[in-house]
Amino acid sequence: MCKNFLKIIFCILAVFTFSNCASIVSDSTQVVSVETPNCKGAKCRMTNSEGVFYIQSTPGSTAIQKAYGDLTVTCEKDDLAFTSIHKSKANMATYGNILLGGIPGALIDGGSGKGYDYPTLLINGLDCRY
Repeated sequence: MCKNFLKIIFCILAVFTFSNCASIVSDSTQVVSVETPNCKGAKCRMTNSEGVFYIQSTPGSTAIQKAYGDLTVTCEKDDLAFTSIHKSKANMATYGNILLGGIPGALIDGGSGKGYDYPTLLINGLDCRY
């Protein structure tokens, strides 16, 4: 009976140890690049639930805070503007949480954004060709 009790305690500890996988192995930030193929040199503003981030001239890259929700990218040049929406997707650490039975960890990582990534290359459709 004592061996079964120890096995149960070990399993419970293992679940709690590994249930927050993405918070341990993933950063809360991510570097993304923005390109405006039809309008080089545009200024871009990116927003999500974690903040506002800027690129001074396309093509360009910057670090952003990860979030569960969409990333809105608005690029402007010469009184023209275009807004594109980019969805976040669950990363491998989130799937590890689910497979290991760590629903609490998956919920924490989802809420913090660590369990999600945006595409690393974001294409905005701003067109300033005359």
